[in-house]
Amino acid sequence: MAGQELKWNLNDIVAKGKFDETYAGIEKDITGMTEQIKLLKPQMSLAEFKQVIEFREDLKTRLSKLSSYGELWENADLKSQDAKLYKSRSQDLGIKLSDAILPLEHWLKGLAVEGLEKLDDFNANRLFAELPDLEYVFNYNRAAAQHTLSQGEERLITRKSVTGSQALVDMYNLITDSFEYKFQPQGQKAKIFKVQGQVRNYYYSARAAEREAAYKAVFKPYHDNEDKLFVIYRALAKDWDNDAKLRNFPNPVSVRNFYNRVPDAAINTLLEVCQQNVGIYQDLFRYKAKLLKMKKLRRYDLFAPLEAPKAKMPLPEAKKLVLDIFRDFAPGFAERAESIFRANHIDSHPRPGKDTGAFCSDIAPGVTPYILLNYTGNNSSVSTLAHELGHGVHDLYAQGHYFSSSHTTLPLAETASTISELMVFEKLLSQARSDKERRAMLLEKLGDSYATVIRQAYFVMFENQAHKRITEGIKSDQLSDLYIKQLRSQLGSAVEVAEEFRSEWAYIPHIFQTPFYCYAYNFGELLALALFARYKDEGRPFVPKIEKILAYGGSQSPDRIIKEVGMDMSSPEFWQGSFEVVKGWLSELKRLSK
Repeated sequence: MAGQELKWNLNDIVAKGKFDETYAGIEKDITGMTEQIKLLKPQMSLAEFKQVIEFREDLKTRLSKLSSYGELWENADLKSQDAKLYKSRSQDLGIKLSDAILPLEHWLKGLAVEGLEKLDDFNANRLFAELPDLEYVFNYNRAAAQHTLSQGEERLITRKSVTGSQALVDMYNLITDSFEYKFQPQGQKAKIFKVQGQVRNYYYSARAAEREAAYKAVFKPYHDNEDKLFVIYRALAKDWDNDAKLRNFPNPVSVRNFYNRVPDAAINTLLEVCQQNVGIYQDLFRYKAKLLKMKKLRRYDLFAPLEAPKAKMPLPEAKKLVLDIFRDFAPGFAERAESIFRANHIDSHPRPGKDTGAFCSDIAPGVTPYILLNYTGNNSSVSTLAHELGHGVHDLYAQGHYFSSSHTTLPLAETASTISELMVFEKLLSQARSDKERRAMLLEKLGDSYATVIRQAYFVMFENQAHKRITEGIKSDQLSDLYIKQLRSQLGSAVEVAEEFRSEWAYIPHIFQTPFYCYAYNFGELLALALFARYKDEGRPFVPKIEKILAYGGSQSPDRIIKEVGMDMSSPEFWQGSFEVVKGWLSELKRLSK
């Protein structure tokens, strides 16, 4: 295992020993923004406008690299005080940059800025057309000026986010990272784990007692610290909701929709269609209980394997499998994924003090993305490797943009990652040696589909209710009541839900760190299913259309990008079509089980 472990090289973002020098260079150039802003006037030349914007874009790019240095270091070593110091200093520099470019941002939106003539619509169109790659971003922000506060208020909010909400998120991470997990299946000696991922592996155990013990071990420290975590969550929710009101958003989730550049109606439709299809998964869990010869599935058993797990796949073997699959699909996928390995931008295996889970960090154009994994060699780990490499591939397709138009919006950010997972699943399914093995794989895939689609949708529905109840006034035990009531309605009569799951809301980092983020997962999963189904129908000629979607980055609206391939995110029929694929998997599972 140790010989396979990959650790990332952060010196590609900030050269070794050059943090202070890089910091000083950015700080010096931030002061130059004042001279750039003096150039702003509606009748300014196109060349002057381009100069000002490119000056801003360069500063944003350099600061993103500097900020990522401390953040990624901290992800790899949560206890490192040096990482925390670099992260904090980068945040301070971020405030300075935000202050410096604020007059420019207000001016571009057509808002009043002292000492500058207001930018009228005619000249805005003239100037924006000079930079086609940023034109959509400019126009979207200009149309959304109603959500922008005065410069003084914006400066206060920027500072408050660093010293308030971000500090609370850091506190959540510090508290949860210190947890130890007492794993004790009935009749066995207790083991103490310090790495949560090692305990979570037992969610997939073939032994019912181990699955139950794993959930109890993971949730106990969250339950024991529920009062502290509730205080953090309540403050973060109120902070988010107060910002939403100040910025004239109709409700808290609208803030996330705005930053994701999707209309409220599309997300409402998505969540409604997910609710309407929850029965597919309840049917799955009833059927799974029969296959496992259980009267009724418990929540502990949702990810129980049908067969004993196959031997674990070493990382080099998983890497070869995924890259070969990418190469068969599109050479561009494989080339980009290989470049991430070549750059040493992957931190692969779990260890004490390292962040849990997995992510891909898209830092800036010109920088190969960084990937954090907690690879253990099971099927889920192989799938996660494909997923995160898919994110990296997506980011590399979108490298040809300015900083402000390169980052894809959250709903489309899961497109390449989920398609990558689907390709790996199909390949492994085709290589299965028996119907018994295929059946086990379909069952696992359907469980993953539940976790990505329905579970994430209900997290967002829980957040909607939680934010409303917190505004009205609610205690921690009442929030837990709300959570378990919703979980039981989600799983219906198909699954028995034990009291341990009352505290599960505190275990979901996204609701603390990025409110209402979770619909990006089911949006991406269902969109990817629809695109993958088209690919299966049309074959290789459809691949360039997928690559074109990825190459847009954030330079166009998600709605327009999707419409280019004849899909409409506001249509219930579009989302329903993806559930038909899931129904097909379930039908095939039942056929193989007869």
